[in-house]
Amino acid sequence: MKSKEKAFLIVSDVLIFFIVAYIIFKGGVIGGYDPGFHMARISTLASNISHGHFPNPIGFEYLNKLGYGVGFFYGNFLLYPFAIVNVLGLSDYHSYLLFLFVFTILSIISINYVIHKLFHNNWATIVSAPIYLSSYYFYGIISTRAAAGELIAWALIPWVLLSTFKLVKGQTKYWPMLSISLGLLFVSHILSFLITLGTVLIIFIMNLIPVFKNKKIFISFVKSGLFFLGLTSVFLFSFVEQYTVQKYVDTSKNADGQFGLIANAMLKKNPVFDPQQFIPLNGTFLVILLLASLIFYLIKDRGFRFSDKLIPQAFIVIALYSSLSLSTDLLKFVVSIFKPLVLLQVISRVNVIILPLLTFIVASALGQVLTKLGNFKIPVTGIFLIFIAVITINFPIKSNLEFVATRKGPITPLSISMGEYEPADFMKYMTTINPKPFPKTIAQSQGYTVTQNNHNAVTVKISDNKQSRTIMLPRLYYKGYQVTIHSNNQTKVVPAKSKNGLVATTLPSSFHSGKISVEYKMTTIAKIGWLITIINLLLSGYWLFKNKFTKKESLK
Repeated sequence: MKSKEKAFLIVSDVLIFFIVAYIIFKGGVIGGYDPGFHMARISTLASNISHGHFPNPIGFEYLNKLGYGVGFFYGNFLLYPFAIVNVLGLSDYHSYLLFLFVFTILSIISINYVIHKLFHNNWATIVSAPIYLSSYYFYGIISTRAAAGELIAWALIPWVLLSTFKLVKGQTKYWPMLSISLGLLFVSHILSFLITLGTVLIIFIMNLIPVFKNKKIFISFVKSGLFFLGLTSVFLFSFVEQYTVQKYVDTSKNADGQFGLIANAMLKKNPVFDPQQFIPLNGTFLVILLLASLIFYLIKDRGFRFSDKLIPQAFIVIALYSSLSLSTDLLKFVVSIFKPLVLLQVISRVNVIILPLLTFIVASALGQVLTKLGNFKIPVTGIFLIFIAVITINFPIKSNLEFVATRKGPITPLSISMGEYEPADFMKYMTTINPKPFPKTIAQSQGYTVTQNNHNAVTVKISDNKQSRTIMLPRLYYKGYQVTIHSNNQTKVVPAKSKNGLVATTLPSSFHSGKISVEYKMTTIAKIGWLITIINLLLSGYWLFKNKFTKKESLK
């Protein structure tokens, strides 16, 4: 890349970064739906670290110190740097803002690198970040929805797509990149991971002939899958175990019992075809650029004989996902044959794939056009950057700021959002009793006093127990809790039971007085997950060292 092109790339990236920063500094975070939830994820992780409680996926402070196992289902791995600065004294709010800035920068770097690797066109790289970070959907992630998990996905998905497209083209050295990027996505945001994994499968299916003609490609996908499983076992094993032991709050349905995915789609005027959801989510300007790019490729390649199969396959994936946004009837049909789709809650989540693919198509087309403009490249690129900045500030940013302005207020501390990871039995229990079941009220109802309640354990004291009974203890139930009963100078440790979604244990008739403690201990399955991941990392390190050493020896 020439010095002028590097300068333009820096200007382009800095411009879009400051546009994102603008919405944050203008108060675009306060008033969003979930900033309190993600701030709490950072602050409770920091709290666990500062109390020497690691690893522990349970946030102690949630629900008035009943503990909330969000970390079993919503991985903390990429939050550790922000939790550490929080421990060092940065406030919860500013730690969260730092998170937003860091992953915005990583998104810019990711799309720059991926576009460069895919198309080897400097001007495509220059315009890539402003295209990628200029949609209504992206600013909804930052502001209205405060969807931190999807922001992480924004930085990771381009790498998944790059490695997938490279692999199907026969460049098998990209298999570790696919494993690592999918692994990081899996431990960061499950829904984005599932959408992305579905996309990888679609691209794989569209390339079945070259994949099976070249065994190395197929073997590379197999290696990538196995490496992915090895890397993520530390999270995967606990995730599966916790989901199999009890039911959790079902957030796929609204208060009326309807699937939210369908209920939201039913708001369209025309159930057969209605672009009123798709176009506003992406922005009219980006949709126009996509259509213009299609025309460009049809003219350039004389119809549908595309010189690069990535482009038509990207169009196909966009068409498949967009059709679910455009047609309620089609969405209902797809849900009827593939019910897990309702987990998305809103079909707009597929934009985490649509927008990077749209960026691939539009940036590639624009890059080719700009390259042919000779001395006009620089002024035309400058005009484009100014125009997209004006469009972004006056439409998606303005729209998001106007929305959050109506909801501004104190950010809810220790928010559990929709309570997706709360035991369903506990939610039912909460609706049937008053006052609400928090440590003090649970203690009163069960006939004991709480003598200790911290990150490591909760201890209760019972003075006059007259019969065998099952008591509830002040912790939400998750697999791994152990109950220690101290009575008559004897100590007995038993696995926790569950009652109404709370940790419970049965007191024998011989128990009259004593203390009962509850602690979380890593389960055997969780330990196996850790062991597999550690072995996988050690073998990977050895393989890298061996390959590097072999290369150095061959150069001598």
